[in-house]
Amino acid sequence: MARAYLKVIVEMGKERSVRDALLKFDQVKGADLTTGSQDILACIEADSYEDILQVMVDRLRALKGVKGTTTDLVLE
Repeated sequence: MARAYLKVIVEMGKERSVRDALLKFDQVKGADLTTGSQDILACIEADSYEDILQVMVDRLRALKGVKGTTTDLVLE
């Protein structure tokens, strides 16, 4: 099992709609509105890191309102 934390920066006023859209993906195990350098912090789990990358590139970054993301892979 591969896991990563996703830091998401969104357009002003889109925080809740992006969070709610993230939570609809099976791979997203949790997503919270936060303060700091990101607007949303989400936990993603998949069978492999390649699967996480595919979900990130093909689906999550395409959500309306997402301005940028940073992905931190969990090593242990």
